Amino acid sequence: MKPLMVKKTPLLMSIFLLLIYCSKAQESDVSITISEEQQKQELTYKEEWPSIAKHTTPEWFRDAKFGIFTCIGPASVATQHQTTEWYGWAMYDTIGVYWNNAPRGEPGKTREFKLHQKLYGHQSEFGYKDFIKEFQPTAFDAEEWADLFHKAGAKFMGPIGIFHDNYLNWDSDVSRWNSMDMAGVDITGDLEKSVRKRDMKFLITFHHAFTWWWYYHSFAFDGSDPAYQDLYTRPHKFSPDGDSFEEYPDSEFEELWFRKLEEAALKFKPDLYWFDMGLELLSDDIRKKAFARLLNLAEENKQDIGLAYKIKFDVSVPPSAGILDYEKGRSTGLRPDPWLSDTPLAGWFYNGRFSRSPKAIVEILIDIVSKNGCLLLDVSPKPDGTIPEDQKETLLGIGEWLDMNGEAIYETRPWVIAEEGPTKLDSDGHFNENWEAIYTENDIRFTRGKDSNTLYLIVMDKPSGRKVTSTTLSTVNPYLNREIEQVTLIGSPDAEIKWKRDLKGLHLSFPTDARGKYAWCYKLNLKPE
Repeated sequence: MKPLMVKKTPLLMSIFLLLIYCSKAQESDVSITISEEQQKQELTYKEEWPSIAKHTTPEWFRDAKFGIFTCIGPASVATQHQTTEWYGWAMYDTIGVYWNNAPRGEPGKTREFKLHQKLYGHQSEFGYKDFIKEFQPTAFDAEEWADLFHKAGAKFMGPIGIFHDNYLNWDSDVSRWNSMDMAGVDITGDLEKSVRKRDMKFLITFHHAFTWWWYYHSFAFDGSDPAYQDLYTRPHKFSPDGDSFEEYPDSEFEELWFRKLEEAALKFKPDLYWFDMGLELLSDDIRKKAFARLLNLAEENKQDIGLAYKIKFDVSVPPSAGILDYEKGRSTGLRPDPWLSDTPLAGWFYNGRFSRSPKAIVEILIDIVSKNGCLLLDVSPKPDGTIPEDQKETLLGIGEWLDMNGEAIYETRPWVIAEEGPTKLDSDGHFNENWEAIYTENDIRFTRGKDSNTLYLIVMDKPSGRKVTSTTLSTVNPYLNREIEQVTLIGSPDAEIKWKRDLKGLHLSFPTDARGKYAWCYKLNLKPE
């Protein structure tokens, strides 16, 4: 009998080929699924708080002590008229409310609302979407900025990446509201190259979590136009109760928030990510996704990154993984974990306010470092991108002091006690700092070398006599349990420092021809244990 022959009709051939294709596709899908699952398992950090909490503050941050960031963007165009930097909020505010939308007092239009109409017209016709284009930093020079900040003694530096106004200071593929498309300059990209060229760490600050609420009052004007929801967000409610932020961000907003953050991470690989308030108001899921992504990217890049956060209402990241930041404030005592203080040199954005003095900033830096913190100083360029001369002078004055006394600051660690003397901050937390110099010759701060064989005693003002006494270092106090081998005054290496330690304290001579200014640092070499 002849074998049965099946005629290969076009229909049968098509079915046969389709079966083969489906089989191969299934194999491919399984392969992709396995590959993705393997990759997920190989990641160091999971999208879970216990996993993210494994991260710790990088050693480079603990060594660096002093960093600089710059507030520049469309808000600079407004603040030159002495407005609030929250111009995108205030220019639409017709009733007068605080940043949490609670009534400020007697209802009425803000000064910024009236000024905007005077300078630009009605908000429905000329809104923030139009105002953004007024920002044209034609004189911005990344090399000049980086060189100045390097001379100031900063060890890490970077720009504001995204302010509350949703404007990106980089060339973005995620948002059209960026400095390259609107002003023809990639502020972040240019700075990143110039900063790394000088062997400084690079940082970016992120403020866009609060964008969801920032433009709430614009919804009564041009913010309700669907064509601009990628700037203003979709119209939504905002509770007038001071203890509520209802309505909270939707998943679309949070995903876009994440994509902007991720784009900056991929493009610039920051060493420090600094997050402003509002982060704790986002969902747990998006924050876990973001922090895990940043930490895993850093692992891939062999980077040790820092994650700085504020506490306004709640902790937004496990404290072990993050660096606590105080806004215009600092800790009143020595903290066990490294922390950060951000404060402006003049206005947050340029507003014509005269710069603080080098002495004020040096005092603040010393106080912070003695308590296990680092200082992040804000410099506010003009809208054209130039840095005001008075701010330059202060920065160079800080750098001059650090050139001489840096060994008592950089790469040090807190001693068992931070301070002695009469001058104390009133409270611990945000907005507790002094604006100008306040410390006296009787105020002393301590730092130590990493190996604990060197103790630095820093006198916060020039001694009026020829003697300095630290009662903390008396023989009856338990803090210094090692003998002193040698004492020198940094900056005056040839000066002989006479010293004696007794029941009343450590008594040090102060040379009449001692070099320096602002604060003076004694170096105590301790005998081996």
